[in-house]
Amino acid sequence: MSSSASVESAPQRRIRPSRRAVVKGAAWAAPVAAFSVGAPALAFSPSCTDDSLLDSQARARMLSGQIGGADLDVIAEVNGVHAQAFDPIADGADSISQDLKTNPLTVEALSAINLNLGGLSGALTTILDFATAQDAGVLNEYAYANENAQSANNPDAPEVGGAGAVGNDGTIALSVDDPNPPALGTINLYSILEQATGPGVAQLVDLIAGLNLDIGAVAGLARLDYVCDTARGVTEETVDRDYLLAYLNLIIESNLVGDLVSALNVVLPSLTISTDAVWDLLEAVPLLGPLLSALGQGALDVTATVDVSQLTALPIPNTENAALQADLAAGTITIDVASLLGGAYTGAISPFLNELSPNTRLFVDAPLPTNAAASLVDTLVDDLIERLKDLVTVTVRAGSVSGILPTGLLIEGSLRDFLEGGATARFVLAGIPVNLGALLNPLLGGIGDLVETTLSTLLNDSGVLQTALTGINGLLSVLFDVLSGVLALTVNAQNNASGSMPNYYAAITPERRYDVSALHLEVLGMLNLLNLAVARGSVGQNDFRA
Repeated sequence: MSSSASVESAPQRRIRPSRRAVVKGAAWAAPVAAFSVGAPALAFSPSCTDDSLLDSQARARMLSGQIGGADLDVIAEVNGVHAQAFDPIADGADSISQDLKTNPLTVEALSAINLNLGGLSGALTTILDFATAQDAGVLNEYAYANENAQSANNPDAPEVGGAGAVGNDGTIALSVDDPNPPALGTINLYSILEQATGPGVAQLVDLIAGLNLDIGAVAGLARLDYVCDTARGVTEETVDRDYLLAYLNLIIESNLVGDLVSALNVVLPSLTISTDAVWDLLEAVPLLGPLLSALGQGALDVTATVDVSQLTALPIPNTENAALQADLAAGTITIDVASLLGGAYTGAISPFLNELSPNTRLFVDAPLPTNAAASLVDTLVDDLIERLKDLVTVTVRAGSVSGILPTGLLIEGSLRDFLEGGATARFVLAGIPVNLGALLNPLLGGIGDLVETTLSTLLNDSGVLQTALTGINGLLSVLFDVLSGVLALTVNAQNNASGSMPNYYAAITPERRYDVSALHLEVLGMLNLLNLAVARGSVGQNDFRA
């Protein structure tokens, strides 16, 4: 691996960080989300020699585009950086030979921005709210340009433009192995959609009280080499474009979640376990069965109580990276976009989101699984049952296990205790405790299976609960329709690249400029409402000096 010297230590020449150096800095095990293109070899020009000099440039913008008609590109606090190695010297440049610009943004500065957004008037934070206490460098902007073409006399001569989690050495500065990556912030999509039109938008707005897109740390980084190869008689440009997107979560607030809670409060107290079925299990146990027969089935009492009050204590499921997580107390549903579209993963930074081709539109180029909404609701019921295993207390009692010369059986514990063989059991015959030993586990498991089946049947057959779940299914279906047809989320957005470029990138000129942003958001047909590039790096256009 080659080393890199800083511009400060070598003011007339910056050693290029090699591809391997950049990969190591980002802690990638292999090149991830990199898109490299070598422009076709051009006819050799007499001006392209081993000593050729270029007017070169690079740019970086943390935010670019429009929100509610406000042009972010002209707002001083988010106007980015522009490195220019020009002759004659550009205004503000370090020199004609090289130029380095960095701009670490602060949440305080961004939060202070007030925009005239028409129907969205107010502070930027009402639409785009940046997370506080972020790691250093998450909001950085970096641009470097120099005059040298890559040649036999100057083998390392790149330009670099990068924004987001990009360090002051021009590399992505976040490890994909970080279990807790920093957050960039949240975009209030509900306030945007309130102003939007299109299929399903009005229906979705009616079904929800809030919709936020929670965005993890991001980075967009572009590097450009202009090669003069006298021996081969060619000139060519090679551009590497990388991005990083830690995670994306959609957080939906809706009264339909409250309807689900109400339905559970109605249904769960009616959980009733068949004493006949439990009696059959008890009678099948050697030694225990015959002795209980003497007591008679009428002595058997089976209860299953549900602590509904604890059902809302934690999200369901209480695990990271679940495709759908319901917070019954907050009235929200969180959709983990990476898990939904790319399958389950265990890391905090999504491999799926960081291996996408240029201009991959989520929910379109990376489509939903078949029957996604119904599958998510079915999984929610499964997760609900899993939570209830700890909240359902089961008691099986026959006769008495206390008093003078008692004879009887008492088994009690949570549903999970029964299923895992951890329920407590006491069997007393004429005051003498009897150890059932190995006979106990199949009995506990059988009772646990019976209760779990009864619970599952109750939840699936309840008309009240099914109505609530059908409402959530409909909400998800409408949301997914809007995400595929109206609100475009594009990952690894690039101009001069494959895939369907966002309209914003189609307007970038000149032709030999190369841009990349980690994430682009767009309301189709209403670009002035939302047309936002997040973490955008840019290199080029380069021209030979006269």
